[in-house]
Amino acid sequence: MTDLFDHMAAPATPASAKPSQVRPRSRFAALSAREILLFAGAAATFVWGAWVTKSVAAQGSGQQEFVQLQLQGIIGEYLQAQARSNADEQTAARQTAVFMAALDETVSGLSRSGKVVLVHEAIVGGEVPDVTQSVKTAVYAKVPRPQSVLAQPAQALGAAPQGQAARVEQEMQAFMAANQGRQRDGKP
Repeated sequence: MTDLFDHMAAPATPASAKPSQVRPRSRFAALSAREILLFAGAAATFVWGAWVTKSVAAQGSGQQEFVQLQLQGIIGEYLQAQARSNADEQTAARQTAVFMAALDETVSGLSRSGKVVLVHEAIVGGEVPDVTQSVKTAVYAKVPRPQSVLAQPAQALGAAPQGQAARVEQEMQAFMAANQGRQRDGKP
């Protein structure tokens, strides 16, 4: 836009006054240098943001996989086996700590390989692969499974524990038969 007064003749300057040097402003497409730099910076920021978004979206699309794990079942199974073993309290605590460390290491390995591990109880619906058996196999490859006193051979323990187990089983069956499956207070 031009000003009406821009085209008027300039008043004559006295000869004694020195003309001042006015540098003409450099313009490109009616933009000042500052406006050009701001536009270039905004464009560069936009292009960088688009590149980052594309990189993040491409990285997350094919590399992460959701898997489910029945963690409570694995831990519960181990603790039951440990309770049935003939290990003393300190040994059982030490073995359980080793088992938990191996389990943690195995689950962390799944996470490092790009899998998102969901605890089985957190799955509401949908098809999510179950890795419980492979985790169990990997953990028990590192940590031996506790041996139950009843599962050990008779010659290692003597005949008494198996005889006791058979006797307890017979007593339980006799009790159930006598009470027809009812508990002590008569309720089913």
